[in-house]
Formats: sequence, structure tokens, C-alpha cells
Amino acid sequence: MNCYILILEEKVKAFSLVGHGQKCSVSLMLKGYPDPLDTLVEGDKVVGYVAGTVKTFCYLFDVGFDQGKQQLYLEKIFETKMGARLTAVSSELQELINAREQTESVINITGEQYRQIMSLMMNMVSSWGNETIETHEECEIDEGKRINRGANILLYGVPGSGKSWTIEHEYCHKDSVVERLVFHPDYTNADFIGQILPVVDADKQVTYEFTPGPFTTILSDAYRHPMREYILIIEELNRGNAPAIFGEVFQLLDRMVEPKTVEGITYPIGTSEYGITHKYMAEKIYGDPAHKVRIPSNLSFVGTMNTSDQNVFTLDTAFQRRWGMRLIENNFDHVRLSLANAQILDTEVTWQSFCEKINAIIVSNKVKMASAEDKRLGVYFIHESDVTFDHRAAPSEEYPSLLAEYNDLVRNEATGGMSEDKQQRLAIIREALIHNRVFPEKVIKYLWDDAFKFNPEALFDTDHMESLEQVIRTFVYSKGRERFKIFKPTVQASLYPDTRA
Repeated sequence: MNCYILILEEKVKAFSLVGHGQKCSVSLMLKGYPDPLDTLVEGDKVVGYVAGTVKTFCYLFDVGFDQGKQQLYLEKIFETKMGARLTAVSSELQELINAREQTESVINITGEQYRQIMSLMMNMVSSWGNETIETHEECEIDEGKRINRGANILLYGVPGSGKSWTIEHEYCHKDSVVERLVFHPDYTNADFIGQILPVVDADKQVTYEFTPGPFTTILSDAYRHPMREYILIIEELNRGNAPAIFGEVFQLLDRMVEPKTVEGITYPIGTSEYGITHKYMAEKIYGDPAHKVRIPSNLSFVGTMNTSDQNVFTLDTAFQRRWGMRLIENNFDHVRLSLANAQILDTEVTWQSFCEKINAIIVSNKVKMASAEDKRLGVYFIHESDVTFDHRAAPSEEYPSLLAEYNDLVRNEATGGMSEDKQQRLAIIREALIHNRVFPEKVIKYLWDDAFKFNPEALFDTDHMESLEQVIRTFVYSKGRERFKIFKPTVQASLYPDTRA
């Protein structure tokens, strides 16, 4: 006997229409296998895995073989309505599935891994009333046993100030179930909450069903597991039209500040103060379309917002009032030393020194630019690897500068008369330049195009630098302290105090 995972398409509902103990035919056209009969045999064990937005194990099958039809069949022996999540299994099994689910339909697993998945599915069902898809009576959760950590938190600050780092280290706990998504201008309420979509059933008839979005899915999971903490992280919350994306569930963001009894049920602190009517969400979450939808107290929302992006979509006061706002300070107090002390290429200037000096100039530029503070460089704007100097870009002895050597090699390349040594040298220079350009293309470009867009003369030596192209070129092909001659003399003096008269 072998054990396998069968990858199912996200919208496939056919297996749910087949009763327990009944047979399901298997298509012979599976990814990665020209003929599944060569892979699966009678007696094998198969886990049905739904590789959708929320990855879950939903079905258990036994493999049989119909001699008359000469065809495999699966006999469904177990099903969970919501499914056990991929994130609940071992990291080894997660990596195996993530690596192969896009290219294969059948993944071989060990008997121990099969038993691990089966146990998770069984425990999930038994934890709230031994429910399978054939049981339509939902169990009411005891709200008195639900944890009450639920909150709405919005972290804001300049890009790279450490908002995501703060979420990871201060809001997400070891046993938290965390989902993450990003708002953007095209993200809609239907994407977030869910929508009616066409589904092809076992008889290849088209029906229409409510397909839940990430909000409904995590709310449903949190409702069913009252003793687990769930967190939905929404990155770049103001890059989408957040009030429109939340829509009517915006009302649910009002949380109870003390326990409250509604229709005989006492809800803990952190539950939605008011319930809303949404039959599709209610059917998905509670199995009752008339049930009022509320955010449970074990579900939190943590959003991030770059203050420099406030012109994308503004968040009105009514929306912000429902969130606990927290400014993430942009300083080096908690930044790892390897980043703070990283030298920028061969300039002898550390990232911390550069960042603090330039940010001071940005803040003092408020007369010329509204909200200058929001244009500061975030302390995590770059990574150590972005500033590491590739010494192979130093010019050879016979050339006065790297640019002179590079131009000479390129001209020889064009004529087709290069020696093998020079070809190798040109390849090395190009590779080194690609790395050494990361910092100027990321940081210097931001300063020219954004932070000092309206008055570059406040930072740059515009008497000699008339364009971004000239600025980047000068920085890349200079060496040491000369790289910062792109800035005006007073800025250079602040970066190198020992050069002051």
C-alpha cells in the first residue's frame, strides 16, 4: 500500500456531491503522469487536497480498480467541510507540497505523513460536533470559552520604518494562525468578502455558488476554533480603497469593550458590537443564512500604511476611528547592528550615518515640500547586501578610472577583436556593476525622484548634476568618498566631518 496526495482544483465541488462509500471516477489526464494507472494501484490511500487560496486537506479516499471498465476509482471514506490547513502539518510536508503542487497532480507521501493528515482532519471534525458535509445542523460555539485578544491595529510610518517587522515580533504569537494579503487599487469588496461564481458539477452542469474571499474564510475558521488566535494582516491598506473594500462589513470593526449578551448569547470583549445581515457569509460561517455575522473575539486585523502614500487613497476619520493607530518610529534604536553599521560600498559612510544625515535634511526641507517628514528614508529601506561593495569593480592599474576601462573594453568588444582575458574582465566588471548599482538605483533615485523632486538643489550639486542619469553615472563610476560628490558641498561635509575647514 502506498499513500498519495491528489491535487484538486480550487473550484471543484464534484467530490462533495459524492456520498460516503460511493465511487468517483478519476480522469486519466493528470499533471506529471501520462497514465495514473501506472502510479496508483488498488489498495492505495489518497488525500484530496484543495490547492486554492486557503490550502486545505478535505477528503480521504481508498483506491479501487474496476476490472470491467479497466479504470481506477476512488471510494470516498471521509470528508471535512472546511478542511485541515496545510500550515498545520510538518514543515517538511509543507515544503514537499508547495514545491510540487503546480506541476503534479499526484504526490507520493509516507504512511506517517498520511496518518498525520488524517489525524488533523479527524481532530478538526471532532472538535466541533463530529460534523461532515452531510450534516447540515451546525453546532453553536460556546462563546464563553473563546479567547478575547481580538483587535483592529493599524501601523503607519515611512516606507521601511519596520512595520512588518513589528507585526512579526509583537503581534504574531507562536500558535497564531496568520494570513496575509495586500490591498491595491484594483482590489474589490468581492475579492475581499467573496462573490457568486459559476461552478461545474459532477454532471458538467453549470451552477452558481458563493466563493468566499480571505475575510470570510478566516472569519469562518476563527469562529469554528474559539481557542486559537487568528490574525489577518493587510499590507498597504491605503493603496486600495479600504472603505469600499470593506463595504458593509465595515460596521463589524466596532468591537465590544465589555462582555455583552445578545439574544441569549454572551459575547466576550473583542467581538463585533453590531451584527450584520449577509446571507452568503452567514451560510458559509454558521450554516444558517439568517444568522447575524460578527467578527469573533479571537480574530484580529493588523494593517500597515505608508504615510508617504496618503495620496493614493485617503482613510476617512470614521474608518480610522475603528482602528488602534500606532506610529512606528523611524530610528535605529532596535535595528540590527549589521545593518546600522554596514558601510555603503567603499565610501566609509555607514548606513545609519547616511540615513540620519539625509533624513535631517529632508525634515528641514518642509518649507519647500508638504509632509516632508513622510519622505524620510526608512531605517529598513535597504538590506545589508544592497550596500556591500564588490571590489572587482575597482579599475585595473593601467586605467585612471573604472569608466575608462569599461569604455575601452566595450569598444574592443564592438570590433570583435578582444582576447579571452579581456572578455573575462569585461564580464567581471559587468557583474560587479550590477551589484554596486543596487544602492544608487534604490536610494539615490528615490531621493532625486521623490524626496527632493521639487527642489533637488537642496541636496544635490545641481550646478554640475542636471539629471538623474548623470547623478547615477557619477556615483557608480566614482570611487570612495568621490561617490558622494553628487551632493552639494555642505552635505558632503556633513557625511565627512573630517574634511571641514
